[in-house]
Amino acid sequence: MKYSKNMTISEIVFSDFKTIEVFKKYRLSCLRCLGAETETLEEIARINEIDLNKMIEDLNNVGRENACV
Repeated sequence: MKYSKNMTISEIVFSDFKTIEVFKKYRLSCLRCLGAETETLEEIARINEIDLNKMIEDLNNVGRENACV
């Protein structure tokens, strides 16, 4: 799956539970957040002063390190 700034936190996490590690890396406890169903990746990046492009890159790299080429 390719992640984008318009996806909600819930969409991302439920698409691949490995993405939780990316949220942990950025010190986000999104699963416990009441806004996970409605807040987009862009919104949480802005609120938490996170580099959105870097976070999207990290999310899109989830699982690639173990992928067969």
